[in-house]
Amino acid sequence: MSEAEPIVLDHTAWTQQDLLLHIIHRYFDLGDEVMTRQAWEVRAKSGRTDSEALIQLNKELEPLGYLSMLDRGNPPILSISNYPVSPQIIANWQLSLVWLMMAGFLTMIGSTWLGRLDSTSTELDSELLSESVIFFTFPLMLVLAIASETRRRIAQKHGLNIGHVVPIAFPILAISWPFGLAGLLSQRRADLIPIPNRRVLAIIELSVPLILFVSGSLLTIIGINLTPLEPPALSSLTPIGFNSNTLITILTLDWLGDDLLIKLQWIHLTGLAGIGLTLIGWVLLLPIPGFPGDRLLHALIGPAEMSDGNRQTGFFILMLGAMVFIFANTEYLPWLLIAAIAAMRRFSPENSPPPLVVDESLVPSNQELSGFGAIFVFVLIMGFPGLNPSFAITEWDEGLDTSEWENEIELNLSKTYNLTLGLTPEGLKPVSGWLQLRIEGENSQLWQINSDQFNHNGIYRFDDVTQNSPDELSFTITPMNIAQNNPTLIPDTSMWLRILVDVNGHIDEHLIVLRNPDATSPIDPLWILVEDTKTPRICMSVKKVDNRNVTLVLSNPYWEFENNTNLTSPGLHDVCLRGYEGALQSSPYVDEYRRVMGPALALDFEDGERIIWWMPVDGTEAELQISDSGWKIPDWFSRNSNYTITYASDGSAFCPSTEVIPEMETNTNWNYSFSNRSSIRVPSSSFGYGTLFFESEGWLAFCKDGVLIRSYLISEGDDVILIEGDIGQHLSSTDYIISNRMNKTLPVTVSWTGDSPNSDVWSVSIPNEIAPNSELMMIIEAVGSTNLYRSVWFTVEDGEITVNLAARCPVDGCE
Repeated sequence: MSEAEPIVLDHTAWTQQDLLLHIIHRYFDLGDEVMTRQAWEVRAKSGRTDSEALIQLNKELEPLGYLSMLDRGNPPILSISNYPVSPQIIANWQLSLVWLMMAGFLTMIGSTWLGRLDSTSTELDSELLSESVIFFTFPLMLVLAIASETRRRIAQKHGLNIGHVVPIAFPILAISWPFGLAGLLSQRRADLIPIPNRRVLAIIELSVPLILFVSGSLLTIIGINLTPLEPPALSSLTPIGFNSNTLITILTLDWLGDDLLIKLQWIHLTGLAGIGLTLIGWVLLLPIPGFPGDRLLHALIGPAEMSDGNRQTGFFILMLGAMVFIFANTEYLPWLLIAAIAAMRRFSPENSPPPLVVDESLVPSNQELSGFGAIFVFVLIMGFPGLNPSFAITEWDEGLDTSEWENEIELNLSKTYNLTLGLTPEGLKPVSGWLQLRIEGENSQLWQINSDQFNHNGIYRFDDVTQNSPDELSFTITPMNIAQNNPTLIPDTSMWLRILVDVNGHIDEHLIVLRNPDATSPIDPLWILVEDTKTPRICMSVKKVDNRNVTLVLSNPYWEFENNTNLTSPGLHDVCLRGYEGALQSSPYVDEYRRVMGPALALDFEDGERIIWWMPVDGTEAELQISDSGWKIPDWFSRNSNYTITYASDGSAFCPSTEVIPEMETNTNWNYSFSNRSSIRVPSSSFGYGTLFFESEGWLAFCKDGVLIRSYLISEGDDVILIEGDIGQHLSSTDYIISNRMNKTLPVTVSWTGDSPNSDVWSVSIPNEIAPNSELMMIIEAVGSTNLYRSVWFTVEDGEITVNLAARCPVDGCE
């Protein structure tokens, strides 16, 4: 057996450092070592640029598990590190399943959206699902696929394998994010992908957001074009509206104008997909650590500059300020989450490592930087969707929009006034209904309102008014001096034009003050009842227009002034009166709407002119007390006439607008339960007794041929009525029949008030009680020769009937 050959050992062996240096020397000339091991100042070998040498060097180092990077400097600095290890890319079949599942989620979102726009369909209808696939899922997924493939190919062109993006969608349509698509995920982390240089980084990071933004804008415009101007048959769910970004507004300005706002309230599915893509593209470009926008900033500014402590502090302060602004100005949940994430990531940037740029020494040209920066800024500014990109349209099923109607009109009393009311819906659905107009105030019955559009009852009917198809009512207001052809009938007070908007389920009233700007007058045509007590307080505000001194004078002893009675300077002056007990009931007069007329107030000017204001008191209509068992129509009330009864829980008393009213079968006893704003017709051939049921608040109006003949404010209490006259109102006869319609005996008391010097001023015959379900005669006569202001009224409170008798001396005293 031969002897083994000896092994020759070198006295020295290459270390890892020696190996790396040997390879580096093939491409670079090394200078001083900058840091401890594996970083040197370098110059490329002749015939190569630094970037070319770096590329060739990395081709040798990558199989060995190393990566060389070149930082900016003069000379540049070459550093060596271990090649980053990135997770494996998802297999194509797995990725396809994810995309398919996301497509299914988006289809459900589209179907749900269509269901909101079609009250006759459900989300799982085959027609809705197929339409969702065609107009929503397909265009949306196609744009995502194009963006993902473009990004992958750009990276592949520069030797990178980053795979496709992974879309994230949820099958839940939320008001704050109704698009379904929540975002896009990259399969590989940016800090584990060796990007050749800043230019490549900018192209890769800009590709997906830019494609989403541009394609989304195109789809939005297509969707807007496909959206009808008339509203669809909306379901009962709250509709979702959108705010357009600046770019869409500019592109559609000449084409659509204000119609854009209409279409964004029920946008077509393709438009919904476009808005979602545009919004996702814009969000991705926000300079938030971990977002493509932040990595684009690294490419534009440079990784080293982005890592500077002062710059990071500045970014954090900006993000913190943006977060405070957003939290203070919006409740839009996605913006709140994004602002919070942005501030936290800027505060802890180590949780979002910067992108790995291999060759930082290769700086993009100024032209390239300007181009990337311009696109970046353009998208952020023109794509800003506002503080509330999507919102719930809460008032979608409302009546007419009266916000643009006049609130005050200055009338020239020498001519008629032409007024036009624009009729547009406050919500989204078509609106049909009626408009009733009436003048209220002193001598209001002498004024006239005329229009060719009124029906024979002076009511205007409108049908199917939409935002795209508005209507209008034009009419003339004729002051009483012209209407009555009497120049002396100059109104001394302001008037109200009360407009009743009668839409099914949405009754509204609008008041317009009619003023003569050249005359001193109250700003409202009614006294305001400030305190409704036994000693009531009423007030008005007077607008004085000149410098003449004015003295206020009262002739009604039931009232006295609470403030100064001398008005000197122009401007607004408050005038308040305090009444004695029986003050409101002392007035035997009511206006055509059953409100008590207040005391006559005289204004004596220093030049001898005198005007008198005689105005009703607001809120003094007759009251109707009802019990739990309903309210029976008295047998003496309009027995042989055809009339209507209307009930409402709020607002002012009006006659019904429509003539299509259910008629009661009254040959026998009958009853009817009112809903809010409902009416019935009682025919003249009524032989039975009717019982009405309604809530214990609101009003009841009795009308004949469209004219209000009686109205009552409703309150809960004992059901007691007067055969002639009303409880709580002035009574002027001597014989009174009172009817107790309760199933219990009610005591009767008498209350005497006033300042008469004589006590024996009344002669009365009043029983002490009234039996259940019975009527009682009472006699009240004024006696004595003293000149007194007398007042008689009945009240029913706490199970007791009170006969109130008041007698006061005139203002100048009793003789």
